[in-house]
Amino acid sequence: MTEISQDLEAKRAKGTLAWLIGTGVFVLECAAGYYYNVYVGYYHSDGISRVANAFYVLYSRNPHLGAIGFVWNPLPSMVDLIFLLLYPLIPALATKGIAGLLMSALFASLTVSVLVRAFINRGLSPWYGVCLTLLFALNPMIFLTGFNGLSDAPFIFFIILSIVAFLNWVDAHELGDLAVSSFAVATAFWCRYEAVPFGFSIIVSCVIVTMFINKVPKPHSEGRFHYNWSRAEGTLAVIVTPLLYSIILWILLNAIIMHNPLNFLNGDYTNTAQIQGHLNDSIYAVMLNNPLKASMFAFTKVLIFSIPLLAILILRLLNRRILRWDTLILIGMIVSIPVLQIIMLMKGTSLGWLRYFLYVLPVSFAWLPYELSKIKNKWQMVIPLIAMLLNLGVLSYVITQPLIAPDENTFLQNSFGQHNQTYYDQKQDIEIAEYLDQNYPSSNILVDSFSAYLIILESKFPKRFYITSDYFFKNAVSHPQEYNINYLLVPKPGSASVLSAINDAYPNLYYNGSDWAELVKEFGTRWRLYKVIK
Repeated sequence: MTEISQDLEAKRAKGTLAWLIGTGVFVLECAAGYYYNVYVGYYHSDGISRVANAFYVLYSRNPHLGAIGFVWNPLPSMVDLIFLLLYPLIPALATKGIAGLLMSALFASLTVSVLVRAFINRGLSPWYGVCLTLLFALNPMIFLTGFNGLSDAPFIFFIILSIVAFLNWVDAHELGDLAVSSFAVATAFWCRYEAVPFGFSIIVSCVIVTMFINKVPKPHSEGRFHYNWSRAEGTLAVIVTPLLYSIILWILLNAIIMHNPLNFLNGDYTNTAQIQGHLNDSIYAVMLNNPLKASMFAFTKVLIFSIPLLAILILRLLNRRILRWDTLILIGMIVSIPVLQIIMLMKGTSLGWLRYFLYVLPVSFAWLPYELSKIKNKWQMVIPLIAMLLNLGVLSYVITQPLIAPDENTFLQNSFGQHNQTYYDQKQDIEIAEYLDQNYPSSNILVDSFSAYLIILESKFPKRFYITSDYFFKNAVSHPQEYNINYLLVPKPGSASVLSAINDAYPNLYYNGSDWAELVKEFGTRWRLYKVIK
């Protein structure tokens, strides 16, 4: 009984360490997010718009779950929604994007806890695992995902959980580990579409493991290949079903609610629609239908995150494990997501932001506990440590380069009293919300929420806006007088990042007005307010 008690006590201590480190990371992420969201007043546009999608579910003119949207995967906004239940008591959860900050920080902390536990469960030193995990969690690219409100933090959590559980299954053959991996991949799909190619790599990996790695005694009456394939079929039933169900459910929801099963791919507000204005840029034009150019572009991005992968390959080489099936599994996981980006770049449906290639890093790092548990000489444990330090240095440099990491560099551009154009645009949106609240608190205002999300979030009267997710939005655009529309808030057309159903219906309205609408107010060079007069 004494030994059992000691084991339980040691297990509790290790679990406590994992949660303490996770809590510490949560606090750091919240502090950084508070600095940008509240003190600086700068928000990542995609992050704050995800908060807005959750906000419409609860506080728009027509509150309903479908208002969460059918383009972006909904899980991040679903978590935002939980925090937004407290919006009436704490308006900053919406107006300052705190709900998105908390969502990202929560998943960042869960990721850290899972990784520390993975190192400990593999028999590695707890403090070694903590040091490596902190080098991962606090490098700038990963740390940014922990407070920017985007889908990266939850997606990283679920793919890391799926890899850790999958590798546990490879060694221990426990069906529970395989089930955890399968549901983690399925849940990752509700965060980002990259879960599909990544899930395919897990599926292929399961076949490889069952057919070639985990060899078990077979019945005398059955051939080895046939028996292994029968086992593979059972394994596939476990790993494929949750992901396949998630994909089918998402397609059905799009078909039923949006009347287009592929709305998330080709709808009015998808990446395909948003990116059309950018395709004239020579950077993207040369990659259209050009697999070589697209592959070269992706390869240069992947290299930035590949130092930990290189460390793993060195360890495998030193331990004579490089020519094994699990090396193929690792490479398959690594390339799965970049391959999707290559296809999208060729089709003109991606801008190839650096963060789209970020997942090479968490996939490699999730593999490390498994790899380190196989090494023969303890001195080799210094190799991943050096790799993570080099990785920290490289990524710290990369985010200072706007040409390499334009999306991430915007946070540096808005630090320590500096501001870029996005900051001033967001300030103007807040001023527009204040102006409308002061002058038209009871008026019905028609606006496409694609570009006006911050205006809607900042308003004290969000229910007076007719927005994209409202039941009769399209009818109100076509017949504003019949739906008692008093004003139309119209964005300046022509920007590659601005989509507006109002501009599509009335292409000359912004510049020339109309016989049924007169210009009331112009806000800088980005918005105009028209009054419906007929």
